[in-house]
Amino acid sequence: MTDDKALAAPDMRLPFDLAQGQLPGKPPLVWLLQGPRLGDNEQVLALGAALARRFGWPAEVKQIAYRHAPAARVPLEHALDHVDRAASADIGAADSTPAHFSYPDLVVSIGRRAAPVARWIKTRKNPAAIHVQLGRYQDHYRDIDLLVSTAQYALPAAPNVLHLTLPVTARPEASLAAAATSFAGRFAALPRPLIGVLAGGPSRPIDFGESDGRQLLERALGLVRATGGTLLVAASPRTPAAVQDLFARDLPAPHQFFPFRRDRTGPNPYLGLLALADAFIVTSDSISMLADAALTGRPLRLFALPATPRPPLWMPSRPLHWLGRRRLQRLERGSPADWLDRRFEAAVRRGQAQPIRHVPILTNRLLRNGLVARLDAEQAGGDQAGAEQAGRGSAGLAGPEPVNRVLADLCACELDMVASRIAALLAERQARIEAENLGIRTAAAAAPATGMLAGGRLAALAPAAE
Repeated sequence: MTDDKALAAPDMRLPFDLAQGQLPGKPPLVWLLQGPRLGDNEQVLALGAALARRFGWPAEVKQIAYRHAPAARVPLEHALDHVDRAASADIGAADSTPAHFSYPDLVVSIGRRAAPVARWIKTRKNPAAIHVQLGRYQDHYRDIDLLVSTAQYALPAAPNVLHLTLPVTARPEASLAAAATSFAGRFAALPRPLIGVLAGGPSRPIDFGESDGRQLLERALGLVRATGGTLLVAASPRTPAAVQDLFARDLPAPHQFFPFRRDRTGPNPYLGLLALADAFIVTSDSISMLADAALTGRPLRLFALPATPRPPLWMPSRPLHWLGRRRLQRLERGSPADWLDRRFEAAVRRGQAQPIRHVPILTNRLLRNGLVARLDAEQAGGDQAGAEQAGRGSAGLAGPEPVNRVLADLCACELDMVASRIAALLAERQARIEAENLGIRTAAAAAPATGMLAGGRLAALAPAAE
């Protein structure tokens, strides 16, 4: 007679709440690798803050200094050759590292300089750790646990790749609140809406010269004449001096211009605009400024800067390089991948090719999907185009309180998706380790009766099993 209990389904419930990131044992330790680029560092910190906010995972910031950029596909034994160890935080690379040094369960890095460092930490110090790479990656995809990228890097899809609409970003609430307090009095008497104009600078292949600055100013002033309000123009570290001089000279009152201060003294006008502006115009060269403005959920317009034309495809080049050039042009137009594109993508996954960073791929995709509105020349005569796009999720400036939450909500959902994927990876890794340990203990306990302890790892466990 069959035993009903023997046929009962096994209990497949997890002994922890994956949705809340509650893993067995102590919370995972997160290392956030920081480098020389402020924008990159902010993305890593934003992901660390999101994990801490949702799961309560502790994080340590590790500042890494570099002597030079690493070679592509650098071997593991040379993964730290480009690191200035004397000027970097302790990552346990010294021979004198104490035995009780705590290595991370999760390493978050960004950029091609930090990727080999994170891979070294994971492989040499804690093979059970998870390596999450943001942005660009140039090695074999099998060496990474999770790659989180955006369209401008043109990286192909893979099971361990997440493509986001915009980069991970978050401005600390305390910093925004302090900036709002600093600028609230200055902005209080200005005509509404306050339109923050975030001006970037030239960034290959995008140009930003004086003529582009003049066109931006003319279109922004034309928009304000149609809708009312005040322009608040903020320059960035990359804004050319000639463009800043143009804004300072030709922007009439009551509009205001905030030049970039190299000494970085006083309140930050950029944060002040993020906190207080009612709408934004952002130049198309800066994805980070675009992401910051989008996360406010307020109306957003994109001023498209000219890009240097790519070399025509008839120009000779190496076959793989030609495939990459062709694919880049097709991505910019939004064409689906064909068999030639897939051939190049396979080489990228193997670490044998690296796509060129191309910002127009991302901005064109946002415009095609109606997630942002374009600051067009015809809008100088009215805001009808922006008003028509409001129904598709792109916010115009018409109406008393226009609010666009589509892009902001999408970015928030994607960040939540990244956090959940990381939690799942850690849970899977812990479950695998527990299964391996259970199998080893079971085999070791059975070894005296079955003669399985022939040597190797199980033989080493024999005394403990007895």
